Amino acid sequence: MIRGHVASSEDGTLLSLAEEPVTGSYRIAADCSGTATIRPKGRSEMHYRLVVVDGGNRMLAVETDADTVVSGTLQR
Repeated sequence: MIRGHVASSEDGTLLSLAEEPVTGSYRIAADCSGTATIRPKGRSEMHYRLVVVDGGNRMLAVETDADTVVSGTLQR
């Protein structure tokens, strides 16, 4: 289960959406690749492909929804 808040940066400016909690789910395969679905409150679902790295402490993610260019790092 995924629970938390979205934070991102755009053109070097940090954007925190702390008032907009997210929930979601993820699946990780034996080869450390996986998928995730994040549901921000009041917004459309976001779908990601990801890979677990750094001994399980980080995940690298790329959004797979149409007309998006989003990538990032999720940290434990």
